[in-house]
Amino acid sequence: MGSIAASLNWIGKIIYNGLYGKVQQWIAVEPSWISYFAITVILFTIFLKLILLPLDVWQKVLTRKNQLKMEIMKPELDKIQAQYGSDREGLMHAQRALYKKYKYKTFAACLPTIVTMIIFFIVLSGFSSSVRYHNVVLFEKLRDTYNTTYEKTLDEENKKNPDKAFVEKDKTAVIAAEKAVIASYKPENFILTKNIFMPDTWKPPVPDVYTYAGTGLGKIGITDVDKDEYNRVMKPIIETYNINEKGKKQWNGYLILPIISILLNFLSSILIKPPEQPTMAGQTAEQQKTQKSQAKMMQFMMPIMMGIFALLYSAAFTLYMIVSATLTLILNLSFNLGFKISDKKRKEQGISVVIK
Repeated sequence: MGSIAASLNWIGKIIYNGLYGKVQQWIAVEPSWISYFAITVILFTIFLKLILLPLDVWQKVLTRKNQLKMEIMKPELDKIQAQYGSDREGLMHAQRALYKKYKYKTFAACLPTIVTMIIFFIVLSGFSSSVRYHNVVLFEKLRDTYNTTYEKTLDEENKKNPDKAFVEKDKTAVIAAEKAVIASYKPENFILTKNIFMPDTWKPPVPDVYTYAGTGLGKIGITDVDKDEYNRVMKPIIETYNINEKGKKQWNGYLILPIISILLNFLSSILIKPPEQPTMAGQTAEQQKTQKSQAKMMQFMMPIMMGIFALLYSAAFTLYMIVSATLTLILNLSFNLGFKISDKKRKEQGISVVIK
């Protein structure tokens, strides 16, 4: 188990060794439609959001202050640009002085994106290590079950039928071992997704040896496995769960989670308007137009990128993205509603923005 522990990074230990173990203790009977690990993913996402809530609030307040300051500075910025024209150095100096006057933080516009991406990849690494860890633990458990049952059955056959051909006794022991492995295997499902540790796609629920031992995108990456042993132990499970009654390949899911992930991120990009980027010194009208077009394109690119991650990585990570996106959307809508109410009161009372 030493090599397994080495592949489970610190965030993976929190998810798998910590919360996953607690969930199994808290819930005596596992629901048929949602596995313990799916519940773990949902709880982990909620806990993470609560921990990061102060940072989210700080980011939203900082971004909103910047937006209000930009509204006030806009006439002065336009005047400065008209005054300096092609004098790039003079324009930069004047803009910096104006930003300093209003205490406008240029870094605040991109800070939320940077923090979000850092957290995203940290959590991705945690789920990736949890997937590797779970698959290794599962295989070792099934291998022990297979070998123990095989040896026990073969020993019993030698005592009962000492004159029986070894081929026949071996066949009986293999059948018993395969039945024991099937009985010992417990899928970690989530609604229509059969195995949450595999992508919610056309891939089979139980990884074959190439997926298990392969490296790169869509692979689990357990390279030190004995492939012949893996095929021998996992064969009955693969035949049971990866092939249906008609002899056709089973899909692990129906692309429901990736589709939901794309739609949620797309909805969020429409409902939540990103903060306006400040005009850089020396930018022409055409360059400003290009900058806005690129920002708009990114609004559509992000949902597609999330969809690609959902197709390549486990359904567990996709579930995390869905729950996280849902909570983020709710928080953003709540913040925006609060800001609108605050702005309305401010305008009614004729209060100007306080520069801090």
